Amino acid sequence: MTDNNQEHQDKVVTGSADASPATSQEQQAAPASGKEKTSSSARGLAIVAIILALVLTAGLYWHGHNQAVAQAGQLERLQAELAQQQNALQAATAAQDARLTSLTSNQASTAEQLDGLSRKVLDLDSKRPNDWMLAEAEYLVRMAGRKLWLEQDVVAAAMMLANADERLAALNDPTLIPIRQALAEDIAGIKSVQRVDREGLVIKLNNINDQVDRLKLAGVIMARAEEPDFTLSESIGDWRDNLKKSWASFTDDFVTVRRRDGNVEALLSPQQHWYLSENLKGKLLQAQLAVYREQQEVYDSALAQAEQWLQDYFADDSVRQFMLEQIAQLEGQRIDVDYPEQFTAQDRLQQLLDDRLQRLLTGL
Repeated sequence: MTDNNQEHQDKVVTGSADASPATSQEQQAAPASGKEKTSSSARGLAIVAIILALVLTAGLYWHGHNQAVAQAGQLERLQAELAQQQNALQAATAAQDARLTSLTSNQASTAEQLDGLSRKVLDLDSKRPNDWMLAEAEYLVRMAGRKLWLEQDVVAAAMMLANADERLAALNDPTLIPIRQALAEDIAGIKSVQRVDREGLVIKLNNINDQVDRLKLAGVIMARAEEPDFTLSESIGDWRDNLKKSWASFTDDFVTVRRRDGNVEALLSPQQHWYLSENLKGKLLQAQLAVYREQQEVYDSALAQAEQWLQDYFADDSVRQFMLEQIAQLEGQRIDVDYPEQFTAQDRLQQLLDDRLQRLLTGL
């Protein structure tokens, strides 16, 4: 029994001894296979990394190449535009230089012409030193026309024409005799113009206007009563009329009856009196304004209306009588004047100056 147990134990030990080498071999084989798997995955990752690096490098290269190409094209365009602008600038500079050269030459020639003209003008001035007096005479004639037609100053216009004739006389030029004759005709025409004492007329109208406030309104004016006729007829056939007249003559000492036919004007109120006075003053002021404007119709109408109002509405006293007398004197005045339309000497003087200027320019 004991021997059997011993053998069984030996078999077990022997089996255990045989099993242990096998187990150790399996344990050695397992790490070897793990290492192989790790090395293969590392190779795969390396390959993938290399491929990604190559793709990324190729993409970066392609992108950089495209940018370089675009920049090169843009640079070429900029260089072309710069060259075009430089060409245009050079052309403009050349044109400006040519223009400046032309202007310089023109200025030089103009300066030479001005110098020549100045010398010729000086020569002409030395030959005809009195031509300025002719221009002064023409200016005086023009100013005389302005004085006459704009200001209606006949005296000043005549004096200016006389001064112009003195300038022409001082020239001692026989060719100016026709112009001096025309000037004499113009002076005679001005002196023949009727002179109107406008200031005197206005002063008289102003004095009449000052008397308006002193006027008194007229009272009620009754119509004149008819006086009875008591003359007896010598005819016997008129005995009835003679009897009536005798009876009327007898009763006239007791009762008197008078018949008055006609319109009786009502008295004006104080307000109407004030309006009437102001309207009368307005008519007189209108007449004064018409004197300065030479409006004959307005002047006559204003005086006639003022005279009518004085006769109709104001009392017959010394003030009204004075105003009516003054208005009657003013009504016969002529305030409009027929002035000559133009001076005959003015056109001749202007023509003479134009001819001499034309000859001067032609000689230059």
